[in-house]
Amino acid sequence: MQIRDYLSEILSRIAANPYVESQNISLEERPPDTAYVTGVITFADSSKLHIKEYLILKPGISDVVMYGYNYLSKDDNLIFRYDNAADPAAKNLSTYPEHKHTEKGLSSAKRPALEEILEEIAGLIYI
Repeated sequence: MQIRDYLSEILSRIAANPYVESQNISLEERPPDTAYVTGVITFADSSKLHIKEYLILKPGISDVVMYGYNYLSKDDNLIFRYDNAADPAAKNLSTYPEHKHTEKGLSSAKRPALEEILEEIAGLIYI
């Protein structure tokens, strides 16, 4: 998969979500085969999803090496965050270093696809 194809796929998934009000996604290519994707998606209830992914793309392979998906309420309060930061508090989780933060604490979680995150958010939006 080419880096531009990966970005196009992300933008298509965002555009297909009926709750998305706006998005500002950027791609910084780091030749020969890596990229950094960052941005913010704003939803109909003014909540926001901050995205950051550092990825390696080679023919037939796409690998997200580092990531963070931070979903905040309209008042900037954490609703959830998926990431793979080496958080010492998550060391005992089965999916370490991957995990999910919520207001209730940390839980085991593998990196969800963007489509899954958007579906999770759709279930939380109240307009």
